[in-house]
Amino acid sequence: MNTVIEAANEKKTATLREICDHIKKKTEPLADMPEEEKNERLAKIIAKLKSGKKLSDKELAFLRCVDRNMYAHALRVQKMAESVENQLKHAKSKEDANRIISQAMSGISENDPDREYMVAAVNRVASDFHKSKQYNALPATENEAGKKHRTVDRELFKQDDAFDPDNWSPIHEVLENMPSFEAVG
Repeated sequence: MNTVIEAANEKKTATLREICDHIKKKTEPLADMPEEEKNERLAKIIAKLKSGKKLSDKELAFLRCVDRNMYAHALRVQKMAESVENQLKHAKSKEDANRIISQAMSGISENDPDREYMVAAVNRVASDFHKSKQYNALPATENEAGKKHRTVDRELFKQDDAFDPDNWSPIHEVLENMPSFEAVG
């Protein structure tokens, strides 16, 4: 009977050990990865960051587990690149887009530890934007952008021959749409 209980306890212990190992693998996915493989993967991610490319979620997760300092640098670089991308989406002209890129570049300090990564990221964003259809559709200068919008506005108003955009005001519209009453005597 004693040997049966001991065998059952050993079986429980082995099962507990397996469960603990399984939980450890799930919570620490890189625990089993050899140090050499971690270093190779880290070097590839840093090379990708140096080239200005956007890191995937898996690469960011890897950095978060392996090198939290580098993870913070990578996040900072990616947030800055996303900010420039968003500003470029709202550019009104090619001149405006180039100004946004120039300001982003000049805003990177010479002493910034992430300077190399940030310059590469801005260059990638700028290159991608210059190749886009959106950039090609933009007018060259701010003046051309303003003229284009004024022309479009005038064309919209020309649909109604009786409407004069130069003499229009909201008060005229209100007065024209007010009900009129006649006095009955």
